[in-house]
Amino acid sequence: MIPLFGKIERWIRESRNYKRESLYAEGNFPLNWLVKKALSKIPFDVEAEDFLKKLHSEGLVVYALKDRSQLNSLIIRDLALRKGIPTPVYSHDVNMTLWQPFLIALRVVVSFLSRFFCRRAESEEDTVNPIQGHLAAGHALIIHLGGSEFFENRKVEEALASLLTAQKVLDAPVSIVPVLVTYGMRREKEKESLMNILFGQTDNTMFLQRLITFLRYANKIFVMPTEAVELSQFAGEGAEMPTAFLIKNLRRELIERIDEEKTALVGSFLKSRQEHISMVLKEPGLIYYMENMAAVGKKDYPALAREARKYLNEIAADYSNVLIEIWARILSWLWNNIYDGVVVDREGMARIRNISKKMPYVIIPCHRSHIDYLLLSYIFYEHHLQLPFVAAGTNMAFGPFGYIFRKSGAFFLRRSFRGNPFYAEVFAKYLEILIKEGLPIEFFIEGGRSRTGKMVMPKYGLLSMIIQAFQQQATEDLAAIPIYIGYDRVIEEKSYLKELGGAPKEQEKTTDVIKSSKVLRKRYGSVYVNIGEPIFLRSYLENQDKSFADMNVEERQRLYRRIGYEIALSINKVSVVTPFALISAGLLSHDRRGVSHDELMEILNEFYEYLIHRKVSLAATFVHRGKAIQDALLLFDQSGLISRMGDEEGEESDLEEIVYSLDDDKRLNLEYYKNNILHFFLPLSFVATSMLAHPEDNIPLGLILDDYHFLKRLFWNEFIFDQEREDGEDVNGALSYLNNRGMITMERRGDDGDACFEVKGRGRTNLRPFAGLIENYIQSYWIVIRACAYLRKGPKSEREWLKNIHKLGSKMFKKGEVCRAEALSQANYQNAMVVLQEAGILSLSEASDKKDRKEGKTYSLTSDRQAHESLRRRLFRFL
Repeated sequence: MIPLFGKIERWIRESRNYKRESLYAEGNFPLNWLVKKALSKIPFDVEAEDFLKKLHSEGLVVYALKDRSQLNSLIIRDLALRKGIPTPVYSHDVNMTLWQPFLIALRVVVSFLSRFFCRRAESEEDTVNPIQGHLAAGHALIIHLGGSEFFENRKVEEALASLLTAQKVLDAPVSIVPVLVTYGMRREKEKESLMNILFGQTDNTMFLQRLITFLRYANKIFVMPTEAVELSQFAGEGAEMPTAFLIKNLRRELIERIDEEKTALVGSFLKSRQEHISMVLKEPGLIYYMENMAAVGKKDYPALAREARKYLNEIAADYSNVLIEIWARILSWLWNNIYDGVVVDREGMARIRNISKKMPYVIIPCHRSHIDYLLLSYIFYEHHLQLPFVAAGTNMAFGPFGYIFRKSGAFFLRRSFRGNPFYAEVFAKYLEILIKEGLPIEFFIEGGRSRTGKMVMPKYGLLSMIIQAFQQQATEDLAAIPIYIGYDRVIEEKSYLKELGGAPKEQEKTTDVIKSSKVLRKRYGSVYVNIGEPIFLRSYLENQDKSFADMNVEERQRLYRRIGYEIALSINKVSVVTPFALISAGLLSHDRRGVSHDELMEILNEFYEYLIHRKVSLAATFVHRGKAIQDALLLFDQSGLISRMGDEEGEESDLEEIVYSLDDDKRLNLEYYKNNILHFFLPLSFVATSMLAHPEDNIPLGLILDDYHFLKRLFWNEFIFDQEREDGEDVNGALSYLNNRGMITMERRGDDGDACFEVKGRGRTNLRPFAGLIENYIQSYWIVIRACAYLRKGPKSEREWLKNIHKLGSKMFKKGEVCRAEALSQANYQNAMVVLQEAGILSLSEASDKKDRKEGKTYSLTSDRQAHESLRRRLFRFL
């Protein structure tokens, strides 16, 4: 019996070495079975994995949770085991007994009972600080921060003190990694339902509540480690500080980093739609505006307040978490069924996350398709960023889709504020409230969708309101973030072609989304999203020669135009070159109806080399360039955009070749995708056009520069140019590239050593594809210059004159005076009309009483016939 009692006593004594806070790879079977499946589905970013593995390779890792939680400790342990990141073996002050293997849990219970009843002397293990002991052994562990730094917590302070003490004796650096664990993307509201109070996606809950929440939202759990605190560095910076203050500062810093991450994820507490409306109506600026309107006798104040509320009911979003979660499922299906997925700039999304921790921001994408409205919200949801409030036209506000969009965070604006300054004031104040509340905003800088595939000149109305709201101190700083959205193919391709051919422009409406669903059975390639360089308004405005407050109206308008133009330029810089766009450019680089496979590959190779030289963003599929090109050609062939003629049986060997033919009525289809990347080629295309227009092989630099200036001025309203670059810089860069490729050589002539360039060998042949990229624009502008003859008999409305231009263009195309079908583009014609107006060749008058703007605009010829003739002669050189 005595040996048996001795064994029991020894077993009990050894049990004291087992801690209730310990974590094990294997756990209690029944409870682990309950949560194992859910744990296995929790995602973890690759960037976060790499970050933690790097920290582990450099030293020791301590995870810091904001609240004490068994489940969150389990989540971190499970992720660590699955992903190979530092695995915690101890969760300080968290009773993990229920989750430990049965025999170990039994020993923990026995240990507790023996301490409670026997009160014997502590074992040797009891005298060792567990945090210091685990760190000395090289283990990772978990601490909690007590929820809020405003409440003292002895256990938290002891843990942080132990970490600081351990760091003093350890050679390896200790990194404390604050970790956000959240149960979904749901924005927390100031007024919650009872269900969400009890079992919602909140952090600070009791065990049973958290377990139910865990099971309810298992597929939405998100874990994000934030920027680590390197303990030796932190202690060094606070070396003169009393230890108690150092601990408080460390706790505050760790909690703030978790809170910042949560703000990036779901934002601050969200007010309801009616609360936002009430806040706008109580804005001092709006009250002052309405008082002034009432004073001049237009309407009394109560009537104006009712009108303002009516406008706000039309404008304001009504964000719903439930609808967002439903949309997330629908859109996941959409992007992975009609498209081959979305390729996202992950580094750019990380930059947005960091910005969102510091300030409100406005995301400003280009606009290519109806589904742009849905795309960025989906991406933000998938990347665990708070969803933006999206500015949409009132034409999208009707019917069921209007309800859905409003519940998804859309707010609505009229297409024009003209003639209603009160509406503009109310809308501006609503924007100001959104910014004050720290809510991200999304709007399209181009206004409507681009029908041509290239950036449309930016619109400044909404941008100016946002800048004014910032200037009214709605926030300390505000980031404007340009975003590129690109598609291998857009679903609205056919409607765009009709409009470019002269059909009336189709107003965007909710039924278009339904109509689009009819083509969702097709595959449209991939979607690409890249993030441009943000503009931080505070520093941007501080760097202006004059403060915003001191600027007059004209100076402010110039500022808005400059910022809008820089945003558009930034979007262009991060646009993606896809195989579809590159092939479209290659096929449209000449005016023939067909091209051999070998010749096309030669052209594409030349274009590709230039794009590599420009260091542009290429689609990932270009890693296997040959396959990417062949796959895109196959899709074009299957879609009927091109026809492929292969080798025929019995054909002579010297005649064997594959030919791709392109019908005239398909050229505009490809023009859209060519235009996606045309801006990258413009410097070289302008230079090539100039050199080919010169009949001699030796071309003076001065002539090339002069032609470049002319083409850039001519197409100023067509393309977005980098205003920070001198023309000479672009020309020299293009000439240097051509020289390196062996197409030209440079020599000095004359006493002053003027540079001349000689086109070598097949140089002209190799230059033609680059020049061919803009030839359709030259032909479009030539048609409009010729069409000025219709105005000699008197002024014409824009609608009538455009009909004349289309008719003339068709005649010239049939006669062979214009050889490119894509030159017959209404968008090009309209841009040419603006250029002729700015050149003083045309005058424009607008009648405000006309509902149809095209009927209200009237064009007539000015008396400056010399300007018209000069432009005509100059442009004719390039035909």
